[in-house]
Amino acid sequence: MMGSVLFRAAAALSAAALLSTAGAAEPGTDYPTRPIRLLVPFPPGGGTDLVARTIQPALSARLGQQIVIDNRGGAQGILGTHIAATSAPDGYTLVIAEIGATAVATALTPNLQFDVVRDFAPISQLITQPYIMAVNPSVPAKSLGEFVKLAQSKPGALNYGSGNVTAHVMQEVFFRTAKISLQHIPYRGSGPTIAALLQNEVQTSFSGPGAALPQIKAGKIRALAVTTLRRSRELPDVPTLDESGYKGFEISGWYGIMAPAKTPRPIVNRLNADIVAVLSSGETPKILAARGYDPTPTTPEAFTKYLRSEVVRWSKAVKDYGIKSIE
Repeated sequence: MMGSVLFRAAAALSAAALLSTAGAAEPGTDYPTRPIRLLVPFPPGGGTDLVARTIQPALSARLGQQIVIDNRGGAQGILGTHIAATSAPDGYTLVIAEIGATAVATALTPNLQFDVVRDFAPISQLITQPYIMAVNPSVPAKSLGEFVKLAQSKPGALNYGSGNVTAHVMQEVFFRTAKISLQHIPYRGSGPTIAALLQNEVQTSFSGPGAALPQIKAGKIRALAVTTLRRSRELPDVPTLDESGYKGFEISGWYGIMAPAKTPRPIVNRLNADIVAVLSSGETPKILAARGYDPTPTTPEAFTKYLRSEVVRWSKAVKDYGIKSIE
């Protein structure tokens, strides 16, 4: 009798110990316990950097840990994105996903060192944005139509800049559609590209609002068109490419946030919940909107689906227009 009681007691203790161990082993239940590195794969001053620094204070407050922004520019966003892909999947390294360094690079870059679908755990989309076609004030064209005529009269005489692969491919597609030829000069981000535009090293560029909008509002560069089908809230007098005679020509840029693949799902869920909250209420979405961005929080599943669709879309565009290089 006593032996039977002791056996039952020992079995109960063993079961409780197993339950306790299983609970303690659940990954992410106490996350985060230390600062989080947020990789921005472009230099300071561009759109990815601006969006990261805009969400940083509110997201840090919700997570209860400091978010350390680590700018790793190079190879038009590919370098910093690759660093994230090879980091430990523990939730302490995240990366701003930029359309060019993910979807477009997949289509354009031979021997890309990461697979954007396989090597990342998408957390949420952050924003969508128009690209703005702007020119140096020395360019006499006051409209897109005048710019196209000017470029047609001087094949190869004008320079255009790009700070990422998206801007490069987008401009190549548009210039070929418009039947004009310009010389391409690449830069390490949209901030350096706009600086070159201010100095007239390049005469035009397609850029996101983060770098371009302050200079347009200051009258230092002139906007000719935006790439979305709707006009920019911050530039209501600037027509779209569609309105300017290029029907159906529409491209929206976007940023998201990702972790390395195999990051535990509880950590992904915690990050998603806090990012969605930051982008949905308080001052952060208002600040982003004032800077020309549309906050676009999503579920991890929705962002994964969208990312895959963008890889397909840009692969088709690169093939259809015969674009071979991102140099």
